[in-house]
Amino acid sequence: MKNDLHYKKRDEYYTPKILVEPLLEYISTDKVIWCPFDEANSEYVLIFKEHGYKVIHSHIKEGKDFFTYYPDEHFDYIISNPPFTRKLDVLKRLYQIGKPFALLLGLPILNYQIIGEFFVDKQLQLLIVDKKVSFDGNTCSFNSSYFCYNFLPRDLIFHHLPHNNTGNNYLGSRMY
Repeated sequence: MKNDLHYKKRDEYYTPKILVEPLLEYISTDKVIWCPFDEANSEYVLIFKEHGYKVIHSHIKEGKDFFTYYPDEHFDYIISNPPFTRKLDVLKRLYQIGKPFALLLGLPILNYQIIGEFFVDKQLQLLIVDKKVSFDGNTCSFNSSYFCYNFLPRDLIFHHLPHNNTGNNYLGSRMY
């Protein structure tokens, strides 16, 4: 299918552990997390389960398209790294669902006029990490941080990371 090929080439970047761990301090372990763009071995699913969370995961490869699928089970939060090319569509659906979320997105999207127009009348929280974290071991050219809704204790939080996941510090996602 043409859309699947396009999706795989441009949208399937596996989030490293260093970008998932900052979320742990903002969620109590009695909460259920839906990871709608994740397979069973994604860092989101693995790390949350390793820390005692109940996790529901779904992925388009499993026939569970975020735009048409909704879990039967109760969940409290939506957390993931969405397909980059569908970011605005994903944000629109998340606000329609109305559950608290944390979505990993590149900070430069704040410069996109269409994104700015979308957020004009929306509540937005940001968890900004202080490094341009690599997804593949190479230096990244932009900062990825969390765009959140009803997730953080305040609207803007800066989070220190010990490194940017390159060189000797590189640890790839377990998805590889």
